[in-house]
Amino acid sequence: MANTDSAHTHFERLTKSLSLYCARAGAINKKFIDLAHYSEVCIEHIWVNQMVARATVPLMQAVVEAAQKMPDDPVCAPLIKYITRHIAEETDHDQWYANDLELLGISRERMYARMPSANVAALVGSQHYWLQHHHPVAFMGYLACLEVYHPTVEYVEGLIKKSGLPAKGFSTIMEHAEIDAHHSQDIIETLNALPLTEEQYRIVEMSAFQTFRYVALVMEDVCKIAPKQANKQKSA
Repeated sequence: MANTDSAHTHFERLTKSLSLYCARAGAINKKFIDLAHYSEVCIEHIWVNQMVARATVPLMQAVVEAAQKMPDDPVCAPLIKYITRHIAEETDHDQWYANDLELLGISRERMYARMPSANVAALVGSQHYWLQHHHPVAFMGYLACLEVYHPTVEYVEGLIKKSGLPAKGFSTIMEHAEIDAHHSQDIIETLNALPLTEEQYRIVEMSAFQTFRYVALVMEDVCKIAPKQANKQKSA
């Protein structure tokens, strides 16, 4: 099925579709910021980022492998080209987060012994399902959510100030705040250039919806690390 909305780019359509999900994510993020003066909440946030980051490069490698099995699909060649480049950009970021967590008192043994939550597993695992059992272009919706809507330098500086934690413990989040401005534009341009059919656009859209949903659930889990009384007050 051909693209039925040639008047707008893929990303413009996606932005419009995601507006309600962005609003929900924004509300949960506000709750997180309100609780950021609890140092354990910010440490949990960094820890969750590490859990997701440790799965990122293997996930992208799986995207490339799945796309290579579809040589007749015109979307797959540019997808492979972009993802291969992005793998190099994301390599070792999980170790950067691990270094930060060690500075904040979380040993690597403790870090990797902890089982990631069901919501973290669903966030990443849904992508594996779609790329292996439907179409690897779904991953572009995941990227559009996680890297286009990235934290700013000012946002990270605010977390450091509120938490009272050492700034070095936020070095990887700060690095992403600085570099994801470039990455986000790259993702937008790549998505817009893909010769998506209408069906393939809907795959990307559904993936973005799912990603926003689970990011919101993961951040709700992070907020639960705050003392119970604090969460009751925020819910009131």
